Amino acid sequence: MAHKINHREIGEGSTLVLLHGYGGSVTHWDSVVEKLKSYHRVVIPNISHLFLSQDKIFFSIQVEVLAKYLKEHFPKQKVHLAGTSYGGALAWALSVQYPELVDRLVLINPMLPHPGKLFLPSELRYFCVTPWTEKGIHLALSTPIGLAVIRKLISAFRDERMGRHGISDNLKGKKLDFVAHLVYRFTWILFNEDWTLWENKIRKCLRKPKTMLIYDSGDYLFSGSAYQNFSELYKCENVHVLNGSGHLAIKTKPDEISQLILQYIESKTDAKVA
Repeated sequence: MAHKINHREIGEGSTLVLLHGYGGSVTHWDSVVEKLKSYHRVVIPNISHLFLSQDKIFFSIQVEVLAKYLKEHFPKQKVHLAGTSYGGALAWALSVQYPELVDRLVLINPMLPHPGKLFLPSELRYFCVTPWTEKGIHLALSTPIGLAVIRKLISAFRDERMGRHGISDNLKGKKLDFVAHLVYRFTWILFNEDWTLWENKIRKCLRKPKTMLIYDSGDYLFSGSAYQNFSELYKCENVHVLNGSGHLAIKTKPDEISQLILQYIESKTDAKVA
């Protein structure tokens, strides 16, 4: 089936595409966009359909859908691309699959290859390395370990819909149905993807765009050493380490993130590790 991607667009100048995280929304970028719109044509695709469509879509197919979207909306041009969390994974995958589409790349606390094995929370690793049915997820979320997973996911993936106060203590009915569907799709995507293939694509791609990796030293999903290993794998030319921003740095430190993006895109010289 066709997968149409709608987007918001504001500003003028070179095109900068921003990808939100899994279960997130275009509004996650709002505060960052306010700073960027005076300097660039900022485009924020709504990629929620890739996660929650009626049909399950493999990660690799999501990358193809995004590539088609870029080719159709920005023909014969390279775009600057920034992605956070799951959107960061789509961004790095797109950049090695179609390097001709990307000018400069900014990854903010991106999901890494083999995420199910690298997640810091043991509860999340358990869910992501196990083949689940949606019914099984539904039942599991009623258990203590299931509730622990939801608490870990609240601020990382869907803080608006899940809410900030006590959803995991009152998870039932339609709310439980929605959360179970969201978690099931996430675990299905991660479990069924060939992450070793993507690691090999990263190694073999000789035309990767210049890339800045931004991560928080206290990110509760991935360790600093995991991010550094990814930086070496991808050969990021710039690594900037944040402190105290958490996983959703685009919401907790939008001024710093927007400034880093602007400086990197406009930089004409080789950057250094911060």
